Amino acid sequence: MKLIDLNAECGVHLEPLLEFIRTQSADTDIFCFQEVFHKGIVKRWFLGEARPELFSEIEKVLPDFNSYFCAPSEKDVGGLAIFIKKSFTVNKVENMVLFREMNETTDEDDKSYFAMGRNLQSVNFTKDGKTYTIFNFHGMWTAKGKIDTPKRLEQSEKIKKIFDVTKGARILCGDLNLEPDTQSLNILTGENRNLIQEYKITSTRSSSYAKPSKLADYALISPEVEVIDFKVLKDEVSNHLPLFLEFK
Repeated sequence: MKLIDLNAECGVHLEPLLEFIRTQSADTDIFCFQEVFHKGIVKRWFLGEARPELFSEIEKVLPDFNSYFCAPSEKDVGGLAIFIKKSFTVNKVENMVLFREMNETTDEDDKSYFAMGRNLQSVNFTKDGKTYTIFNFHGMWTAKGKIDTPKRLEQSEKIKKIFDVTKGARILCGDLNLEPDTQSLNILTGENRNLIQEYKITSTRSSSYAKPSKLADYALISPEVEVIDFKVLKDEVSNHLPLFLEFK
């Protein structure tokens, strides 16, 4: 099976993004996206650039895939999206809210968190008699950088608890917004494999991203997952680069 994970940057590079997805769909089984808008509500910091119906626009180029969107609150703000081939047997799709919407005074340690809450999306499916769960996540952002904060540590503990009680082969992928040496990432990794570290990846950001910190996206897998191939693709369709994982 083949999976592609990408922070879609709200579709600000729409045509290259859709062409990339269309081309890759012939040989990809699962897509996981972060920063996807749905139903026309765009937060002010992306106004005029984001695609308010990006989820629907991706659906049009993936007619052979089942599509699942979820956001961290009842409002249709930017969220997460998983697309999985219709030939797969999907057992369950979940949207687990880790934090409801937070305002700028929620956290005394850092008052610059996005107002958006955080959720964990998952799809559980069976393929060739084996059960898998894919977790799709976009970690919280803070102006202090991708460092440890009390909320990030709490976020990691919540995700790890869910990950650990889930049976079968498990993959956590997404824009975690964490530096590789943080305790927040160590909590998530635990006894699992951190493929970014294992494959000595030094950047998951495209040339349109000018800041010095070049690692944000990760793929963490449980021992039940057998990796056939893992790499960062060079396609410039966002300010992030796509992660590619072939597994069984």
